[in-house]
Amino acid sequence: MSKRNYGIDLLRIVSMYMIVLNHVLLKGGVIEQATKIGIGTLNYDLSWILDIICYAAVNCYALISGYVGIKAKFKTVNIIKLWLQVLFYSVVLNIVVAGVVPRAELSKSEMIQMFFPVSYQRYWYFSAYFVLFFFMPFLNYLLKNLDKNMLQKLILGSIVFFSIGETFIFRVKEFLALQSGYSFLWLMVLYLIGGYIKLYDWNLWKHDRLIFIEMVVLSFVVLLLLGGEEGHGRLLINYPAPTMLFMAIALLNYFKDLRLQPSQIKWIKVFAPLTFGVYLIHLQPMVAVYILQGRLATLAFESPWLLVVDVIFVSFMIYLCCSVIEWGRQKLFYLMEVETLAEKLNNILLKLIYASKKL
Repeated sequence: MSKRNYGIDLLRIVSMYMIVLNHVLLKGGVIEQATKIGIGTLNYDLSWILDIICYAAVNCYALISGYVGIKAKFKTVNIIKLWLQVLFYSVVLNIVVAGVVPRAELSKSEMIQMFFPVSYQRYWYFSAYFVLFFFMPFLNYLLKNLDKNMLQKLILGSIVFFSIGETFIFRVKEFLALQSGYSFLWLMVLYLIGGYIKLYDWNLWKHDRLIFIEMVVLSFVVLLLLGGEEGHGRLLINYPAPTMLFMAIALLNYFKDLRLQPSQIKWIKVFAPLTFGVYLIHLQPMVAVYILQGRLATLAFESPWLLVVDVIFVSFMIYLCCSVIEWGRQKLFYLMEVETLAEKLNNILLKLIYASKKL
């Protein structure tokens, strides 16, 4: 059995914090308000720099899926456990928000959708990952059976078409069906890259931190040159963009090689299993709309450095609160023996699959 890489677990934690910070800036209304105050102001620049630094975090998660998944045993029970977790937050948080927030309304449509989180894409990443999950055995077969030379060509071709092509060539965004990276197809590309890195490492550059910084600077300069977001300044600030792809790869390379102390690993073991819950809580549709949306716009009026400090602090507090809630959810599931339920559902699913083969 291979030794667990806690650097990868640390990357899960750091990436999820970056995702929260990104949503504080975007959904919280900080960048929108900073734009209204004035493009080119220091608050505007700092808000976007923070956003760019954090934007590659979602790509990191898909890379991690490939990096870990290539060596992991495929178990359908894992997706069932995740689905039950998603269903719990989709339903419970709907009811809580509707009961606590006066202006929140739980419509009939909302009540139906909350029981079908994948079908109605309550969480775009999980819906995309749900599809990716069932392709993992085939992607692993591809990664393990193609020789290194062929695999390099596949990875390079994927980057050319789905990253460079999506960003600079195919201006009709439906052409490759990537939806700016909000799709299972882009997650599949990242899965392949992550699996390749696990098998053969990544040797296109030597200094990961330098690449990361250079991509941040390049993205920010292009944003300014194009006149901000309204001038298509997000050219290099989209999940498939080469800048965001290379930033994510640089982060994966950096964290996978970290040498951590036992005291650090102790805390990583506590927080790493909570990260998916942090995502599900703060981006639950009703939470995002009625609790987070536009609530932090006033931070844009603060002095520049206080803006940075407060965005970082508020993001940390949201992350911490969500982690505590997720810890409670895990304890509740343990007491209710939900894992046993997942195993039973998995056995039923496998029996149905085997029965269909005999028909």
